[in-house]
Amino acid sequence: MKKSILAAAALAAIAFSLEASALDTGVAPEVKGLKTAAPQTGLYVGNSFTYYNCGVNGYVRGLANASHEKWKARQITISSGRISFHPIEEYLEDHALDPYAKGKVKDGKLVAPMFDIVFLQGQSSEPIDPKASPTYRKYLKKAIEEVRKAGSEPVVVVTWAQKDKPADTRKLADATIAAANENHAVALPVGLAFEESLKARPDLILHAPDKRHPSAAGSYLYGAMMYSLLFRKSPEGLNFLGGCEKPLKASDAKFLQGVAWRVTKEFYGW
Repeated sequence: MKKSILAAAALAAIAFSLEASALDTGVAPEVKGLKTAAPQTGLYVGNSFTYYNCGVNGYVRGLANASHEKWKARQITISSGRISFHPIEEYLEDHALDPYAKGKVKDGKLVAPMFDIVFLQGQSSEPIDPKASPTYRKYLKKAIEEVRKAGSEPVVVVTWAQKDKPADTRKLADATIAAANENHAVALPVGLAFEESLKARPDLILHAPDKRHPSAAGSYLYGAMMYSLLFRKSPEGLNFLGGCEKPLKASDAKFLQGVAWRVTKEFYGW
């Protein structure tokens, strides 16, 4: 009896801490959500943060399938890749036998966007590295321009801090949100969701042993944040525990779904 009471109290404390916590960033997002209604196709541009655990694309797809949302996406990553490494314009062109171009080409030219949404995820420290940040801002601006030129909507991913450098969370958030604001683009606060999860559940490991890359739980949270933004609804209650032979415990998936939705709502003011 005592154990059940203590367990209930602990869960209540976790819920309260998540509800009460403020996303205390120095820079507020200018754009409060997607302009694209009911997006169905996407492109993930990133590096190993994106492709770890068989890729964040699998997590978003799993959540979307569980809620019967129409969604398919391509993932293009470069190991240790910075935004400047990616030929964004080429990614958004149609290629021979490209299924994403089906029904969108007339007289040899694209007449509709290849992708509704394009997620742009840079190298983990480049937004705050004094030497790298000017290049990051320069090429992020260029990438966003290319995305819009192609008729797609850009989303700038706010990455998380290394496990042993938690103070970098807010630095990364402020720098990346500011860069997104400069280009009037949506920022996706994945790093802030990591921080909120670790506050409430430090036992739930979000980093791989190298302290940088995401664990399966970290990738799940990343995907749940994308789902929340894309469909503007909660992933809570969805019957998806992750793939890639790394399914989570049902209780952990439920917890991360709740974190993703609360952080998304608070960040955008929904």
